[in-house]
Amino acid sequence: MPTLSPPSRRPPALTLAGMNRPLGPTEAIYYLLDQLYSLNFVVFAEVSGRLDAGGLERALQAVQVEQPLLRTHLAVVRGRACFKAVAPEQAALKAQVRPLRNWRAAVSAELDAPFAGEAPLGRFLWFRGRGKAVVAMVFHHTIADGKSGANLLIEVLRRAGGEDIPLNVRQPHPSAQDLDLIQSKGVVESSLQKLKYWFSQGQAALKFPKQLPGYDMRLGDQRSIKVIPFSLAVETAQALLAACRAHGTTVHGALGAAQVLALNAEFGSAQARQLGLTSLADLRGVLSGKLSASDLGLYVATITTVHGLAAKPDFWHLAADIRGQLQQVLTSGDANLVHSVYREDSLLPMGRNRARLIQSSVALAPPSSMLTNIGKVDTPDLRNGARIQSLAFLVSPPPQHPVCVTAASHGGRLHLNLLYDRVKLDDAQAQRITNTLVGFLEAAARGQLESAWDPENDGNDEVTVGSQGGRW
Repeated sequence: MPTLSPPSRRPPALTLAGMNRPLGPTEAIYYLLDQLYSLNFVVFAEVSGRLDAGGLERALQAVQVEQPLLRTHLAVVRGRACFKAVAPEQAALKAQVRPLRNWRAAVSAELDAPFAGEAPLGRFLWFRGRGKAVVAMVFHHTIADGKSGANLLIEVLRRAGGEDIPLNVRQPHPSAQDLDLIQSKGVVESSLQKLKYWFSQGQAALKFPKQLPGYDMRLGDQRSIKVIPFSLAVETAQALLAACRAHGTTVHGALGAAQVLALNAEFGSAQARQLGLTSLADLRGVLSGKLSASDLGLYVATITTVHGLAAKPDFWHLAADIRGQLQQVLTSGDANLVHSVYREDSLLPMGRNRARLIQSSVALAPPSSMLTNIGKVDTPDLRNGARIQSLAFLVSPPPQHPVCVTAASHGGRLHLNLLYDRVKLDDAQAQRITNTLVGFLEAAARGQLESAWDPENDGNDEVTVGSQGGRW
């Protein structure tokens, strides 16, 4: 493989294939909705030890050379939104150096800092302190998802820490829909699969799941996204993982169950009801193209599942149902079909009116809250002795979801963030939902779920979130 030269020149033999193609349906939906409200997401890591400016500059140059989507801008060509390639020296990815103080607020603010389609469609922030730092990578959501974004940030740190990683210049990849296995089917078979999928979605909607009482799902004129970070300690996270395995489910299933039950507690009465959960599912395992998490790109599906809750719900039954429904959608090959709400033959131009039409379409999904979980992220100690102490990510909730919870497991600890729009949800209620969610997770880990479920509890009892808790 070619090796990286100093920033001033590129090896003559190294030719970079550019990303020049129309956006796929998923990417186009995110592109349009970003015109109504920012869909940036941020991956960030706390680092102890030394980082230096030269090492970071070389690392950022390397990943920009490797990843075609970091060398693109967005443009509308003949009515279609497209990726257009640029040379890295024309839009170099540089570290923006900032003081460490108040870094959480600064990272949160990046969720609403637009890219306006200009290259590069990523930003790198370096919050410097004495003997410690926070680094963050901000992405326009059309070019990355949580897993690939986290992997890219880790590679930057490994390179900056002195690890000699061979340069791996990737070829541009097609969109998720172009890699969908449904493309190998005939017109009749693929049409029948799509018809069956939308019929099942209609059946889910006819279950009439409830939304958080009093929550306005419509897109408002203003947004003010706030973040409540919290984490599960190593012992609790490991106990939760063991309990999930014992009950035939996954950590995502348990997180979803805790989230659904936390919103269920806001109804104030112990009654049977239907509630929804929207999960962002990684599609790499069910697409062609042999993609890995190191291939930067948007390869996720938005899957909404609806769950029937008894007056006194069973946590583990709900967790298993969440896992089972998600697994069924993924193995059926239907996960990608939700983004077929986007049509290239629309008469509306690629602007805000078309974006509003897309928002109206996606808002027809069953009412739900949102959960996105990138799973376990392993990070070695850096070659220069620095250590990645934590890794987590943030993404703004679309307006139809009252809360969005992000989750990442790093160093044995489970790092979570609850995001909400304080224009629609007040701080006290958001904190109460967080407290209830954590209460269910800790009780599930301890095997004490009976104590967590109390229909007489008004939701105001304090639950200890731990040393990592607090609001951004």
